[in-house]
Amino acid sequence: MLAKRRKILFYCQSLVGLGHLTSSLLVIRELSAYADVDLIHGGQGLQQMPELPGFRHLRLPTILIDSTNDELYAPDSDEPIERIWAERAAAIEQFVSWPYDAVIVEFFPFGRRRLKQEILGLFAKVRQRCGAIPIFCFVREILVPAPLDAERRMMKLVREHIHTVFVRGDPNIVRFEETFSLTTEIADRLVYVGYVSPPPPTSWPVRRNRIVVSQGGGEIGKSLLRAAIRTAPLLPEYQFLVITSSRASATEIAELQALVSSPNVQVVSFLNDFQENLQSAALSISLGGDNTLMDVISTRTPALAYPYAGNSEQGLRIEKLASKGFVFPLTDNDLPPERLSIKIRETINQAYPPQAIAINGAAETSRRIREILDGGVCKDQ
Repeated sequence: MLAKRRKILFYCQSLVGLGHLTSSLLVIRELSAYADVDLIHGGQGLQQMPELPGFRHLRLPTILIDSTNDELYAPDSDEPIERIWAERAAAIEQFVSWPYDAVIVEFFPFGRRRLKQEILGLFAKVRQRCGAIPIFCFVREILVPAPLDAERRMMKLVREHIHTVFVRGDPNIVRFEETFSLTTEIADRLVYVGYVSPPPPTSWPVRRNRIVVSQGGGEIGKSLLRAAIRTAPLLPEYQFLVITSSRASATEIAELQALVSSPNVQVVSFLNDFQENLQSAALSISLGGDNTLMDVISTRTPALAYPYAGNSEQGLRIEKLASKGFVFPLTDNDLPPERLSIKIRETINQAYPPQAIAINGAAETSRRIREILDGGVCKDQ
């Protein structure tokens, strides 16, 4: 007898970049083997969403965080932010298709606390319509440190609402308690599932003299792209593929292209086949986001990583991975062309570390959710 197909509601709001959405979609791809998934997502969107069995998605009116003043804003609208919240609430109400067997929320309550009213309102509707179905949290391994009273509020929300906290990370690299001091208070609900990455390639192409320089999906990292372009004339034997953010305007791309002074540089917009480009690259130069670095590690590509200065998350991840030999860190002092060219040559010539790292987080999260859901089905009330 075939098992009943499940139905899962997934909420993901990215405020900077695309990494949270990318990780969520990899999990949804695994869930689609046994569940229909309704995804509510906000922030930046992909140019093309995946087509999966039983997959529906709603992109909410965009709200992002302004890195200059740390305030929320709506980049695609002149309406007051209160009006945007109301439009989002109406869109959610129209989109949801009750009942559900489970809910997954990305990052909350460890982040996205400015969206607390929207998220807790969704939780209340879930309880009203579906009863005590499990609500899962899906969170990265490193948090931005918060004061103890803020941690207590996070812990209280976990105890009140969250069935299981799935940590996308490997405890042999970073442990959750290193950036969340109250981990012992929620230890009974915490599960490490491994980093989330597409599966490694089944065959390995020959490495080419190409250096992939990426900004990621957000608006940060422009200084890294500029540094690579200025360094390229010192390394004429290498081709530099410089990948901007998907949100880069034509003016921003033109400004980068104006910096190009050698024929070995190509500036392109965001690539959907980023991992495939890494497989044949001699080197990756990127920021320190978990998605990008896991793409780098799954393809065993030598890597230089430059941390986003807005918080400590990427710096700590780079430090931990560098201690194992998976990446090599860049600092501001390394960005001048002469220095960066030396770092590039040194890193390309380094042997790749032999140890393994857990990168099967999408499949492991899906497997564990399926096991939990074996115990019951949501009843519409």
